[in-house]
Amino acid sequence: MDSEAERKQAQQDEAKRASRAARRARRHDHSRAEILAAARRVLLSSGVAAMTLDAVATEAGMSKTGLYYYFRSKEALVFELVYGVLERQSRAVHDVVARAADGGEALGAVVGATVEAFAPQLDDFRLAFLFGQVAGAGALRWDAEQFDRIRPLNDLVLAGAAARLGDEQQARPSRAAVEPRLMAFLAYLSAIGLLTMKGLVEPLDDPLRYSDAELVEGFRRVFAAAAAPGREA
Repeated sequence: MDSEAERKQAQQDEAKRASRAARRARRHDHSRAEILAAARRVLLSSGVAAMTLDAVATEAGMSKTGLYYYFRSKEALVFELVYGVLERQSRAVHDVVARAADGGEALGAVVGATVEAFAPQLDDFRLAFLFGQVAGAGALRWDAEQFDRIRPLNDLVLAGAAARLGDEQQARPSRAAVEPRLMAFLAYLSAIGLLTMKGLVEPLDDPLRYSDAELVEGFRRVFAAAAAPGREA
């Protein structure tokens, strides 16, 4: 049997190994975040074509070989940029929807929280939703593993409102008589459309007639009315 001193030494050695592993993980995460920040700067300042791994490595102050340690390809790097934006936005929407009092309010929360998340950072919106169109056909190809990571984010945005509407419609159909998940998706599309128009006109110094707050409130009222119980037969 090990002596007490040997057991204590073994515990100390294990604690040191765990500490070293934690420091390596923190350095890895920090370097990874620096690379993603550098890639975002290159993409936004120079465009899709200029965002090569060489350009990102230079911007990050590291070798291309070092960059490959973190990201195996340009596509993998772009995916992580897009995923990071979508994950932050999806969690923000989920948290607001969770506080909604009913289905109609949950739909309004999908619209409002999406606009609130992206309106101050339209570059993030363009990266997440328009990059593939701007980059051209074939520029982005996600593999099955990447799609498996993206799809749960849809549930973060839509599932809460859809569940609330579903529970309410079991008691009494809504006025719009639209399937709950589709209704939640339509609310999300409304926010995406608002942001697309905002991003289109603002660089031209020709803002929309209505403010973000007015547009969001209009959508809130439309979806609240659609989600309200229909008339009794």
